[in-house]
Amino acid sequence: MAAVINTNLASLFAQNSLNNAQNNLATSVQRLSSGLRINSAADDAAGISISQTMAGHIRALDQAALNSQQAINLVQTADTSLSTVQDILLRMQQLAVEGANGSLSNTQRSAIVTELGNLNTQINAFAEGTTYNDIKLLANSNGSKTGGTIATTDIGTQGSITSYDAANAATGTYTLTGVSTSTTVGTLTASDGTRSQTISSAFTGTGATQTLSFNNLGLSIVLSNTAGASSAGMVAASLNNKTVVVTGGSAVSLGFQIGASPTVSGDSISVSGVNVNTLDSNYSSLRNTGFTIVNNYDTTGLGNLATNTAATDLQWNTAFKALQGYVTTAISDISSARATMGANMNQLGFVNTTLQAQSANEQAARSTIVDTNFSAETAMLTKGQIMQQAATAMLAQANQMPNVILSLLK
Repeated sequence: MAAVINTNLASLFAQNSLNNAQNNLATSVQRLSSGLRINSAADDAAGISISQTMAGHIRALDQAALNSQQAINLVQTADTSLSTVQDILLRMQQLAVEGANGSLSNTQRSAIVTELGNLNTQINAFAEGTTYNDIKLLANSNGSKTGGTIATTDIGTQGSITSYDAANAATGTYTLTGVSTSTTVGTLTASDGTRSQTISSAFTGTGATQTLSFNNLGLSIVLSNTAGASSAGMVAASLNNKTVVVTGGSAVSLGFQIGASPTVSGDSISVSGVNVNTLDSNYSSLRNTGFTIVNNYDTTGLGNLATNTAATDLQWNTAFKALQGYVTTAISDISSARATMGANMNQLGFVNTTLQAQSANEQAARSTIVDTNFSAETAMLTKGQIMQQAATAMLAQANQMPNVILSLLK
């Protein structure tokens, strides 16, 4: 190497080595202080792409696990109330059997009916009050009931149908039959054939309105008498074979994403509630269990018998035995609903466990990409400190090397 002054190659080499040593040392300090191996995209371009994809998947898995846990909590809330409703139905069954006892007086049987009515009211209270985040789980939650159609609102020259209220009716089709020009309006029968009620008209004259209240079915129809009507029976006869279709209102059905992928069918589950409201139910057995039997089912119904001091033992036994059949069906319905909810809870429990395990495994995999290996990095730090000191010392030596040229000039 030529002896020159303007360009000190040894010093340049030493400066480059010192810069590299300082950069490496700074990188080690940054990694050790942050705990991350990748602190910027420049540290590992491919690694940061992979790690961010994995981070999104981990977030999705964690939220899916939370979704499944909340679904479990929701179903447990419904099941707890259903368990109590089932206990109430068992008590109602016991009372129905007790009432079919000829040794009891009418007063004593009326007391049984009073308790049945209170139990029925409590079932409805649970139906309306069992909620999760203001979502009704045991009553109609999906929209309000509407009377969809009546075959015609015009009943000829005798009058018209002004309005109808189906808020407390089960969804389905209701048909008026057996209507004549007598004072009997006729029988309104639901499409399932298990629920019906007969009422009478009571128009007092032209221009009057009459509400036909089929309370046992939760449906009422308001008629308006016209000047051309000569009798209530003629107005009633115009309704013969007319049909009311009740639509809307159903038990809640909720969807939960329980996986990281929005497109995989197995990554979602639907949890359904059940309507046990005896005043507004899709379950005919539960309607009949409470409202229609206890309050006013028919001429032999318990509600009527409780106020009839002349009720016979045969009438009492007939009504109580009918109630037993409805309660038995209701208990079976509740048991089936609870079995479905139990299956949902078990499924969601396994899903939750799996999701947590998947999240933990993926976090471990991501850690190998983005987290600092402190054992290796502390060794690199020590190496960097030594290299920095060595480069600094060599730079000082290189800077002194041109002094040799001075001896040549003496």
